Amino acid sequence: MPLTTTNARYEYGNSMYSTTLSTYCQANTSASDYGKCYNVWPGTKAIFIQTDTTTWPIDSSGNDSFPCAKDGTCTRYTSAPDTLIVTQVFNYPGKQGILQYFWSRTHSNLVWYGNIQSISYIAIPSPITSTLTGYQWFTPASNYELSTWPIYDPVSNFKAYYNPYTITSGYVMIVRWSGNVFGSSVSLVIKNGYKNNVWYTFDVLVAWAYESSPLAIIPLDYDKEWLPYQELRNAFGYASTGVDQPGWNYQDIVSVLKEIYPDRAWAVFDDKTYTLYLYNLTPDFVPDWLINKLAPVAMKVLQSPSDSSIAKAWMDELNARNAYNQPQSGST
Repeated sequence: MPLTTTNARYEYGNSMYSTTLSTYCQANTSASDYGKCYNVWPGTKAIFIQTDTTTWPIDSSGNDSFPCAKDGTCTRYTSAPDTLIVTQVFNYPGKQGILQYFWSRTHSNLVWYGNIQSISYIAIPSPITSTLTGYQWFTPASNYELSTWPIYDPVSNFKAYYNPYTITSGYVMIVRWSGNVFGSSVSLVIKNGYKNNVWYTFDVLVAWAYESSPLAIIPLDYDKEWLPYQELRNAFGYASTGVDQPGWNYQDIVSVLKEIYPDRAWAVFDDKTYTLYLYNLTPDFVPDWLINKLAPVAMKVLQSPSDSSIAKAWMDELNARNAYNQPQSGST
């Protein structure tokens, strides 16, 4: 069975298009600007863990009084978990995904220690099965060869950088890894170690492969729109890209999407005939990068949109989740 390789980018406060970022948050509780985040990349948010809801309450409407949450530059967590599950990268029930590569850069007020016994405090993709075992695959042993940064571990095949540039407050940690890790589900996680009063900004690029299959092309929220429906999980897998969602056959995918999401726009790609089926869509709403990625030989409209805003919403969300496939105006 041929494999398809894809990738996804995740930006929380940072951006991959800047090589030396200045993003940071203030974690000194004595500082007058405590809880503020600075130089956050537009359209993204940092993560700040602060469990004290007495000093910084959240009202019944969900309005958070914590400074960076109030001004929209961070997402505040009111619990301090051991392993913070940030988001789902993919989940392919009954199918195999292969994690192939990642680049991860994290700014934080926490820092690696000693001989890098574990890559804590940095966002990495993990074939996580529980919050206790999510990191076991990557750095199960200490690295005793550290003398100068960066370091390279030939056994685990990772390269790690510590403070390759400086920020106003906090530390910079980078990991690059390449290999093959099999798993039907991969999440983006941070080993937080139950720490409170912690902030993270990070950018991560993840590459993985999956069996060439018919695809459901619909951007879904993992917890609210995909996971609750057994029919969806039986028909196709989930990917944060909204594109790389393999199923067993295109007829089943079409059938279940018509049943559950009759009023939304979606597309289904049949990898046997290279036909792209469109529902509440017309070809002019299909982005060029998606055409280049799938290379369909035909497009068939199952139902035209009664309202073009439905089709545009699908296109805009796909573009937002796959911005790395689109030309950039430049980087800093």
